[in-house]
Amino acid sequence: MAFSIIFFIGWICITAVYAMKKPYSKWENSALLFSVFIVNVNWSWIIVDELKFITYSKDGLDFSAYMIDRSVIIPLLVVIGINSIPRSQTIIKKVAGILISSLVLIIVKMILLKLGAIHFHGWNIVFSYIYYVLLHSLGYFVLYCYNTFILKGVRQ
Repeated sequence: MAFSIIFFIGWICITAVYAMKKPYSKWENSALLFSVFIVNVNWSWIIVDELKFITYSKDGLDFSAYMIDRSVIIPLLVVIGINSIPRSQTIIKKVAGILISSLVLIIVKMILLKLGAIHFHGWNIVFSYIYYVLLHSLGYFVLYCYNTFILKGVRQ
């Protein structure tokens, strides 16, 4: 059951990223997506496989649901969250967007917990929420660095 629900959520995320109007260029979104993906995969490897704070189900379909969440849903929802707030908006609106987008990620995590695809050991949902907020902040930092070093270097 977890696989079908998570697959559906992943499919919606892919469709939303493709269909939404993005304020950032394709290169900026690519840099954002790849950096968030790399950090998220490494973070989940440390938390799940090395420190064993979170364990995943040994069932093949539940494990596939965990992998879709880790590799597709989390990076895409971060990209959707960042792209949903236009570039020119105030910091308060960007922070509100980060908090709401992180809440959506927590809802997906709670679905995985409820369906038994993952289990927490020495970890809780608040730690995940803080991680998602920091992941969004990293995304904005990547966009800032991309604008500062890549785009301004090309203009000079």
